[in-house]
Amino acid sequence: MDFAFTEDQQELRAVVRAFLARRARSEQVRAGWEPATWAQLIEQLELTGVALPEAVGGAGASFVEAGIALEEIGRALLPAPYLPTVVGATALAATPELQARVVAGDAIGLALDARDPMRPAASAPARPAGDDGDSPPLLDGVAPQVLDGALARLFVVAARDAAGEPALYAVEAGARGVRVVARPTVDQTRGQAALHLSAAPAVRLSAPGEGAAALARLGETLWVAQALEAVGVGDRALSETVAYLKERVQFGRVLGSFQALRHRCADLAAELEGARATAHYAAWAVDGAPQELAVTAPLAKAVCAQAASRVAAEAIQLHGGIGFTWEHDAHLWFKRAKATEQLYGTPRALRRLAAERAGLLRAA
Repeated sequence: MDFAFTEDQQELRAVVRAFLARRARSEQVRAGWEPATWAQLIEQLELTGVALPEAVGGAGASFVEAGIALEEIGRALLPAPYLPTVVGATALAATPELQARVVAGDAIGLALDARDPMRPAASAPARPAGDDGDSPPLLDGVAPQVLDGALARLFVVAARDAAGEPALYAVEAGARGVRVVARPTVDQTRGQAALHLSAAPAVRLSAPGEGAAALARLGETLWVAQALEAVGVGDRALSETVAYLKERVQFGRVLGSFQALRHRCADLAAELEGARATAHYAAWAVDGAPQELAVTAPLAKAVCAQAASRVAAEAIQLHGGIGFTWEHDAHLWFKRAKATEQLYGTPRALRRLAAERAGLLRAA
């Protein structure tokens, strides 16, 4: 089987990277969320709908194409809600009208448990629909960590239904009983918010009895997206570090000529390349072999997040004194990598989960 990117996919990567080179320079990233850039991402590149059906205005491509965009957006550290939006869109298959809104640019917030996305985030069960059958279910609870929640127009919420079973719901950001509170974060290139629900009207996305499977699918897709984004972060950190070592002169020699530094970069490149292959395979598996995601997704996130953290940490060291300053972008790469490493499952927890699911380790 040939896993090489097609000519169209390579062209997509080139177009996205060229766009981000113009719209995600260091000063723009540090300035934070820019609605005009998000609008261009939608209108010019049509990235939010790249993996959605043509019937709702999408491109009808696969998650591989969305993964290319995720990797490049991670590489640029673009402060935009792309990751939660493309991941959340996968839960909207039964609601074409909501998918069409995503294509048009409505951002999604994922109200999932920040430690384990397979668990419902809401702290109280959903109330059932009214007796007339027309009233929507009402959700109560708090999701304390929602990625880019302050920018979301729509939330995909993991909660428990009236029977106590896991279920996925869609909640409008401006609906009655919905309150969004922005939270400070270590990673200043990505915001978080707490989502408070008090009898908030919702649309059920998963059929009765299928909520656990739908939540698992959403969580696994999220891990794959995190893996792809982490590879982009690591690639940017390593490429910028190598460029610096080729230019910086110490003791009358270019730093890149010192064998010890070259070996350190070679080790990082080898680790990152292995992570990249893992992420790309997982992206293909989302549509090509979904039965493999139970093991592939947590393993991809663990491997890629850990690799990105190591590369970003080494980038600070290899840049010397300038790498420790706030003026340099090295701390931005490091913070994003560390935040990704901790959010929705640590590498240690995910490696254990993958081993249990593969039958290599007895479940705790």
